[in-house]
Amino acid sequence: MKERVIDFFKDETPVGYALFGICDDEDEAAKTPAYVDADEKRKEKWTAVVANKSGKIISFIAVDNKIEIRRENGQMENRCDAMLHNDEYIVFIELKDQGKEWIKHAVEDQLATTINVFKQCHDISLFKHKLAFACNRRHRTFAFSQKEYMQRFRNLYGVRLNIECNIMIK
Repeated sequence: MKERVIDFFKDETPVGYALFGICDDEDEAAKTPAYVDADEKRKEKWTAVVANKSGKIISFIAVDNKIEIRRENGQMENRCDAMLHNDEYIVFIELKDQGKEWIKHAVEDQLATTINVFKQCHDISLFKHKLAFACNRRHRTFAFSQKEYMQRFRNLYGVRLNIECNIMIK
């Protein structure tokens, strides 16, 4: 079996804003990737809100509809929507706009799959902070704790899972 090598960093975009949003227009027909928006007048379109307090440029990578990850049978694999990184952080981000029953698919199919493929192609240990965010515009804050679920994810993948829309880079 031929091992696949995917360069997740080939189309990264540097972002210098201290505050910005990550958006996904969820247009199935056009299949456009996630993107960065720093115009606070359009804040209602932001699914994830990133506060980059590090003072460093952070790189944005659109994954879904941009990076091709295929299964053995040739079908497209589940992928998260985007990633952020700098010299200390790697952040995997799944963006949703759903009413209910979205967490399992976002986490187990999209985030976990992307993290596993990333680890096959790149050395994740180079990053001090390894984070995954499942963000939902309809559920910006959560009424109940997902602590055990998040701990299981961390134990399995070595990445800290957050189920919220606010991403802080320190």
